[in-house]
Amino acid sequence: MNDRESRYEFGRTRWSLVLGAGRHDGDAAAAARNELLVRYHEAVYRYLLARLNDPHAAGELYSRFAERVLELHPFLERADPGKGRFRDYLRTVLRRMVLDYHRENQRANRRRRDILPGGNAEPVAPPDEPADDEATFRGIWVEELMGLAWKALAEAEAAGGQPYHSVLLYKARNPAARSEAVAEHFARVTGRPFTAAGVRQLLHRGQERLADLLVREVARGCADGAGGASADRVGEELIALGLLDGPRRDALERYRRG
Repeated sequence: MNDRESRYEFGRTRWSLVLGAGRHDGDAAAAARNELLVRYHEAVYRYLLARLNDPHAAGELYSRFAERVLELHPFLERADPGKGRFRDYLRTVLRRMVLDYHRENQRANRRRRDILPGGNAEPVAPPDEPADDEATFRGIWVEELMGLAWKALAEAEAAGGQPYHSVLLYKARNPAARSEAVAEHFARVTGRPFTAAGVRQLLHRGQERLADLLVREVARGCADGAGGASADRVGEELIALGLLDGPRRDALERYRRG
């Protein structure tokens, strides 16, 4: 994004992506299904790993999820933005897959016990379920949102924008570094002049832009298939995710003003 573009002009919402993926035919539907997998593969795999505590099992179940998306499983056709938040819908789909996986394993264990002499094979206990499944998924979702916001900031810089990503990342990795030292570092590595005042301005503007990008991602998850989410709905989701701090509160007000 650049200053001539609205900070809230962005691509398809989460629900519109799912609804597009649920169409039976056409290149657009196939592209939406591929995009759905690309965007969510990390969050989906991490949640499955948290639930199963087994990388091999998580990978196997993720492969099943990918097959369902690409082959137009009924869960895509049943998607309905009127019934709640997208992240809750996705968690429900994955949770049911995990439960089905456990049931399959239990049935397989019973069959093995039945055919073994004496029928006394040691049963295999399923992995422990997190005490708060919703909190587990919410934590993964927050990290995914933050990662998407940071990625968008990096892409904007790579496309010729201000070095917000580089300066913010350097400061995050070197929190004790003063503005003068940061300016010296970037002057040395880029061969361009940097001043302490300029660094402070980059940090301030970069934090604003990162907050805007995070609000953008939250809005995409809140929006229904017909259009964008209201500022009130986005604010509720930020609160639910524990993300409504000072910079994001300001970003929410910018979103409200359009």
